Amino acid sequence: MNQFEIIQKNDDLSVTLVENIFINHYMPKAPGDFVKVYLLGLKYCQSKNLSDISNKVIAKSLNLLESDVIKAWRYWEDEGILMVEIDQDNSIIKYFNITSLMIEGKGLPSKKDDDSKKISETRQMYQAIERMFSRPLSSKELQTIDSWMSDLMFDIQTVMLLVEYCLDKNKKDINYMNRVALSWYDKNISTYDVAMGHIEKTNKKWTSYYKIMNFLGFNRQPTKGEIELMDRWLDEYKFSLEIIMEGCRRMSSTGKPNFRYLNSILVSWNKKGYQTLEDIAKEKIESDSKGKNKEESAKTSKYDYDLIQKKLREKMWSDKNER
Repeated sequence: MNQFEIIQKNDDLSVTLVENIFINHYMPKAPGDFVKVYLLGLKYCQSKNLSDISNKVIAKSLNLLESDVIKAWRYWEDEGILMVEIDQDNSIIKYFNITSLMIEGKGLPSKKDDDSKKISETRQMYQAIERMFSRPLSSKELQTIDSWMSDLMFDIQTVMLLVEYCLDKNKKDINYMNRVALSWYDKNISTYDVAMGHIEKTNKKWTSYYKIMNFLGFNRQPTKGEIELMDRWLDEYKFSLEIIMEGCRRMSSTGKPNFRYLNSILVSWNKKGYQTLEDIAKEKIESDSKGKNKEESAKTSKYDYDLIQKKLREKMWSDKNER
């Protein structure tokens, strides 16, 4: 069986086919940046010689924001001429042949029903947030929340979760909420499930922070530097809370808690490859054994010294008598 393939090493000499129905009916009403994204994706669809490309690289090559690229995919997906599938961390963007859709009688999807539903859901979201705030939202608050959906690509469920999360921490300021939203965006958090997983992980970590702080006698929130140290112990060294607490106990002789001293203990344990309390207990046993051997050695040395002194005195008296 024969397989056929066109080999074209120079991408500038290749050709990308664009359906006239796209040019005539879709392109005129679409934002110009979205058309750029569509055409670049179409080129990659038709060329097997090009490697995969990320939204970040697309944004850089077209001089756009990465969020604009994601908006473009959603726009064309709403138009019904492509489909975005998420496979773990990768996106598979499938282009439909528009003419084939017409021939098959599927027609072009109407956005009116979808838009009406989305508007209704958004209105309900704002009403729910106003109930949480126990007052109407200001224009600034409305604009900020809207930017989470339009610029950060948060869905309605994620927006609601973010507001609930901040209010549970007694943080009602929209500027604080916006900082949380931006931090989520930087961590690629834009869906409810991912956001919930992040919150659960963060809550668990803060529980560990407060346990360590309380054990050290600090009745306050940790500083940024202290959080960085604790993150290193928990994430990089993979130490359990029990091991860190054991390190705190080793500082009891110092009288005053000290993060630097505690860090030096844990750094030493990490270099030695300790991962369990048994490893640490074994080190203590060996240390105690060495101390005992030194003590016994000192006693033996003293005994030998006394014996030598005694023999010297006897010899001196013996020599004197002989004279």
